[in-house]
Amino acid sequence: MSYTQEPLPTKLSTRTLEDYGPGSPFRHHATIREWIEGIFFRSNYDKLLELETTVERAVKENGEWVLTLRKVASGRNYWWRETFDALVVSSGHYNIPWLPELPGLVEFDKAFPKVIRHSKHFRRASEYKGKRVVVVGSSVSAHEIIHEILDVAEAPVYASIRGEPLPAFGWEPFKHPRISVKPGISHLEPQTGRIHFTDGSHLENVDAVIFGTGYTFSFPFLPDVQERVREADRRLPGVYQHTWNIEDPTLTFVGMLGGGFTFRAYEWQAVAVARFLAGRSKPLPPIPEQLEWERKRVAEKRGGKDYYSIAPNYEEFFELFRDIAGPPAPGTNGRRLPPFDPKLLEVWSGMVTAKLEGWQRKRNAAENEGLVRAKL
Repeated sequence: MSYTQEPLPTKLSTRTLEDYGPGSPFRHHATIREWIEGIFFRSNYDKLLELETTVERAVKENGEWVLTLRKVASGRNYWWRETFDALVVSSGHYNIPWLPELPGLVEFDKAFPKVIRHSKHFRRASEYKGKRVVVVGSSVSAHEIIHEILDVAEAPVYASIRGEPLPAFGWEPFKHPRISVKPGISHLEPQTGRIHFTDGSHLENVDAVIFGTGYTFSFPFLPDVQERVREADRRLPGVYQHTWNIEDPTLTFVGMLGGGFTFRAYEWQAVAVARFLAGRSKPLPPIPEQLEWERKRVAEKRGGKDYYSIAPNYEEFFELFRDIAGPPAPGTNGRRLPPFDPKLLEVWSGMVTAKLEGWQRKRNAAENEGLVRAKL
């Protein structure tokens, strides 16, 4: 889903054309990167960037945010501090891999180095040619990796799924003659290399176990927030609508959510945050009301992606942020957020449909190939 005023580029990769045809809603990651950079650089916003610089620490002192910054140049470390009235954290949350706590996992990794992996480090299918592979997880990362390696890895590729798959896709990603579905992993044996599943079965001589199990939050430069995150279940606690720090809303977060409408959702957040920090937005609800929002969400969603997902309540999310942001101030060139268009739901569901149809075509082709071989 693109930004409001900046449509996605029409350029499609050869692989996308082969898999989904000329009407595909999907774009290569390099195309998306070029698109975002083009939007940023067109207004000379790059002059506001401080690249190759890390924020080592951010704390509130005497009513100001004090940032300790570090840059490496010519082999030397340069440290300095700068002060700001507000801090917007948009570092993303697809950075620190999350793996489930499984008996024997740590010991297995030590005994069989490079067998345990996370989807973050997946680069190319060719690395798994002829390998016996287990992919753990039932969300997007697991789908993509399984079908990426399906034609080169040893058959079958094992899909380990705990519980039910994502409702939007169901079991369709796993209905392929070269995929064998296993339940969740119960434990791993570092002595023998066996991987045991909750149904009592096990696998041996596995070359790779790829965990497509998502990510967790991490803010080492914000000590107070980092401490809260450590005590929570894969969520950003003490933050209203995944955006405003409840105790001190001069600290805000953009992009710490999921569930779809990616760039459009970030845009709505960014506009609302900018207007709020400029003193031009509607006020946030009273703190008790914000805390109650968090309490109810924890009670309903607990933690993980269910907590920070805006699905399926897309209209509610976008209209809330549009209401808080309000219109641009007279005489400014601020961005006006339009009312939520229900047709966007059709666009979003169309992307899901494209994936489902792609998997179906791939399965049918494999089944037909199997029938031909059987006749021969």
